Amino acid sequence: MKKYVYISAILTALTPLLQNPISYYKSLSKWKKRVTFLGITIFLIFILFLIVDLIFPLPKQKYYSQVIRAEDNTLLCAYLTPDDKWRLKTSLDEINPDMVKAILTKEDKYFYWHYGINPLAVGRALLRNIFKGKRTSGASTITMQLARMAAPASRTYSHKLSEMFRALQYEWHYSKREILEMYLSYLPYGGNIEGVHSASYIFFNRSPKLLSLSQSILLAVIPNRPNSLRLDKKVVEPREMRDKWIKFYLAKNTFPKANLMAALGENMGTNRFTIPPQTPHLCNYLHEKFNENELVTTINVTKQKSVENLLKNHVNRLRSYNISNGAVFVIDNVRHCVVAYCGSSDFQDKKSFGQVNGIIGLRSPGSALKPAIYGLGFDLGVITPNMKLPDVPSNFSGYAPENFDLQFRGMVTVHHALTNSLNLPPLWLLRDIGIDKLLNTLEQADFSDIKERRQKLGMSVALGGCGVTLEQITRFYSNFANEGKMYEVRYFKKDLEKKAAYKSLFSPAATYLLAEILSDLARPDLPQQYLEDSKRPKIAWKTGTSYGKRDAWAIGFSPRYTVGIWMGNFDGHGSPELTGASIAVPLLMDIFNSIDYNPNKKWFSRPAEVQKRKVCAETGLLPSKEDCPHLVEDEYITNVSPLNVCDLYQEVLVSENEDMQFCQLCCPPTGYKREKYPVYDSEVSLWMQDNHQGVARPPKHNPSCSAYFTGAGPKFISPLPNYTYYIQPKQGQQILLQAASGQEVSKHHWYVNDVFFATVAPGEKIFYAAKVGKLKVACVDDKGRKTEVSVNVMSY
Repeated sequence: MKKYVYISAILTALTPLLQNPISYYKSLSKWKKRVTFLGITIFLIFILFLIVDLIFPLPKQKYYSQVIRAEDNTLLCAYLTPDDKWRLKTSLDEINPDMVKAILTKEDKYFYWHYGINPLAVGRALLRNIFKGKRTSGASTITMQLARMAAPASRTYSHKLSEMFRALQYEWHYSKREILEMYLSYLPYGGNIEGVHSASYIFFNRSPKLLSLSQSILLAVIPNRPNSLRLDKKVVEPREMRDKWIKFYLAKNTFPKANLMAALGENMGTNRFTIPPQTPHLCNYLHEKFNENELVTTINVTKQKSVENLLKNHVNRLRSYNISNGAVFVIDNVRHCVVAYCGSSDFQDKKSFGQVNGIIGLRSPGSALKPAIYGLGFDLGVITPNMKLPDVPSNFSGYAPENFDLQFRGMVTVHHALTNSLNLPPLWLLRDIGIDKLLNTLEQADFSDIKERRQKLGMSVALGGCGVTLEQITRFYSNFANEGKMYEVRYFKKDLEKKAAYKSLFSPAATYLLAEILSDLARPDLPQQYLEDSKRPKIAWKTGTSYGKRDAWAIGFSPRYTVGIWMGNFDGHGSPELTGASIAVPLLMDIFNSIDYNPNKKWFSRPAEVQKRKVCAETGLLPSKEDCPHLVEDEYITNVSPLNVCDLYQEVLVSENEDMQFCQLCCPPTGYKREKYPVYDSEVSLWMQDNHQGVARPPKHNPSCSAYFTGAGPKFISPLPNYTYYIQPKQGQQILLQAASGQEVSKHHWYVNDVFFATVAPGEKIFYAAKVGKLKVACVDDKGRKTEVSVNVMSY
């Protein structure tokens, strides 16, 4: 701004002359005419300077090393400039004032008084050089030295004049503070080290603000002979130069005598440190995406170091299980920013591919996406926490998964299914919700792989049949801590001043119900030692284990933080012990104990729309007055949750001794009565029968009944429709035939390629010796209803 002030002052002074130059000049006295002439001359020289300044602009500032910092301004990492220099931009706020004082006293004590050139120093140097017959002094100001460092050239008088002009340009375009900061950033320290900031970290492994007086004086004198005084190669010469200038400062009383004497006795050594590569995965990630000279992140150094140590120690304990790595991502739920970022357990561990960034790698989430299904179920009014869902062998259009422990449990509550991470209940729920609604939600949550592969994804996405990154899934879980709002995750401190953008994925009521369920301690994925820890902070969490035990996940959240953990091997090989519950959860608990330790912290508040009610213990539906004697308490969302009344028990016409069932068409006038029996889906009924569950079943239908039955035929358990089976010819391999039916069915008739094969009871397993080719398999129940599927049999 100062140049505009100067121009304004000059124009104001010359206004009378410019308005009527001839008459104004004639009216002046003789001495005023001389002064005016001098003023006009200066003005013309000034105009000439401006013209030359436009024609020969200052060289562009040098490239600075990109610097990445933590939120408290701690240096995390720095990178070489495009010309392979360590040239960290220096701010006066980051420099020990003693060093600035030492440099100004030594180089240019009138820096703040001149305009780039010190006329007295130039005259004195010129006289000395003339009398001595050689150049003994250059009289360069700091601004002139800056001009020389910006465009190095040989020491000649013509180049000296060029430096003077450039110095005037710098003073014209920049403030004194900006000039001094550029000067401190350009000072040479030998090799590829430039600038006070770089030298401080490389030679002393500390911020320039923390330099001792001895170190400050050393960095003030080295630039005079940067290669012969390099601290990483020599000791004697730099110490002698330091001591010489300490004595100079003693003579000038620049610093207190006691401080200078202490500096004189300070030891020196030859050192060259690496600029501290803290959070290298994050720094490399940001370095590739952003070009700014300085990036101040939201990383909390204390929490970062704590998480790093916990992860490294945890992985070291797991190496005997053939598990070599892990990654942790921590989000502050209140400020919506990343506070800890560990892409691997040890960046320097090349054997375990430690330089791979596990936070951005695409991997199968296993069961970690199940809360999304239940959240949709709550919001769409399909389920409540104590509603029952089937956990039985099921076929979902060719997809027939099993539970992790290969066991089934019949009818289970939503709460039990989620805390135990059962696989079948969420698929039954997803069948009712619709796969598109789930994919829409996950796509809205910015899961890039799901968005790209949406047309190829089916119900297997619920159990990990897709790819997610640790960053994506941790951000997704943070919505559960923010009333269903998924906020953008901020990486930079400057963004914290702005209001964070968000997407609404679930209602506050649904996320509250999920948090309550996922914080329950009565679950198999909580190690015993943490169950007994009464001071453990309350958190909600979910685990995931991918197919083949290649990836173990644990994502937890509290009102303050969301922590995402991935454990595994970067080369993709699995381990029998690699599960979310046993491998990732212990680390999750340790991290929360470290960064969020306070067992008395406030938990999520219950939304007003979440209320409690009594429901039937057998179904979780509103109880009927006659058939639901056992009630339990359940939570529900007002005006959203289902209001269905329990209809499990249905009235059936049976003989008086209850050995035969009648329909309306075959029921006799007398000799019958009305009884109620629980009626389940055919798969559930079959499972209960096979597992000898003590559930009353209606008797078989009247064998003499000739009524025509409508409705669906038998439900295939095996074979799967449109499935391809591979067999080895002549090995006698067989295909399982099994189907389920309602309780009114007593027989299944099986046909293969329209040829009768066998008659068995509903749910009974039989086997067919398959041959290569197409097979049409049909099952007809004893009511005449038929279901058929086509399969392919191929050899390998």
